[in-house]
Amino acid sequence: MKIIFNPKVYFFVLLLSSLNMMAQQLGTVNGKVSLSGNKPAENIAVALKGTKYSDITTVSGHYEIKNVKPGTYTIVLNGVGIQPIEDKIVVNSKQVTTKNFSLSESQEDLDEVVIKKNKYKQDKPSLSLRLQTPVLEIPQNIQIVSGQTLKDQQITSMSDGVIRNVSGAVRLEHWGDLYTNITMRGSQIQAFRNGFNVVSSFWGPLTEDMSFVDHIEFVKGPAGFMLSSGDPSGLYNVVTKKPTGVTKGEVSVLGGSYDFYRVSVDLDGKLDKKGKLLYRFNGADTKERISSSV
Repeated sequence: MKIIFNPKVYFFVLLLSSLNMMAQQLGTVNGKVSLSGNKPAENIAVALKGTKYSDITTVSGHYEIKNVKPGTYTIVLNGVGIQPIEDKIVVNSKQVTTKNFSLSESQEDLDEVVIKKNKYKQDKPSLSLRLQTPVLEIPQNIQIVSGQTLKDQQITSMSDGVIRNVSGAVRLEHWGDLYTNITMRGSQIQAFRNGFNVVSSFWGPLTEDMSFVDHIEFVKGPAGFMLSSGDPSGLYNVVTKKPTGVTKGEVSVLGGSYDFYRVSVDLDGKLDKKGKLLYRFNGADTKERISSSV
């Protein structure tokens, strides 16, 4: 009788034997976790510290960790609303180690949660839209590009990146930076300034310089409920800067490619001590090299 030796079969049998012997040498840890009054503690994380062995307690408060190598471990319990607890435990070969726990509920208060105000968010529209309601409560879709957004994005004119802050708005490019023609919801939207329609032709209006703009409001859909003239697709309303009664001044300088230089000035204050006469002065000057190719 001829016996054929197959190394693969021998290795497979040897591997199964090793795994079987290893499984017989491992131990198990189980137990019950309860709260005060012997109430079962559900969804409590039970783990052997520094290892991969862990389990979550059931509805009845029981846990079971199988296939644990023999040794001494630190068992850790954690859960929401309970005081964390640690204890030593010894796992023996081929034995079940039972460890029950009684937890006390934590009475500690949560740390104070501070929500920082979004400096780019503007909650209320301008009075020029004839509304006194916060934007969140208005049934109309209104998006406001705040003055802080215009400042931080260094936007210099109406055609210079304003609509990237507004979903669904597209600018038609015809005459460079001369006109602002914006379409939204299938057609050109009307251009307003402080609540008045300033569109005189299809190409208009002339693009506004951001040096005198406080913020811009985009109204999507029919605006007849707030303004007498408009367009079914919507409008944008440029709100200009107004005196605030606070004496302050700001000068900004920008520089960029193609010999781009820009200086803008914003002065705000009172003309008399009682604050009955106020002023706001805005000015800007831009120099830029325009390249052309044939």
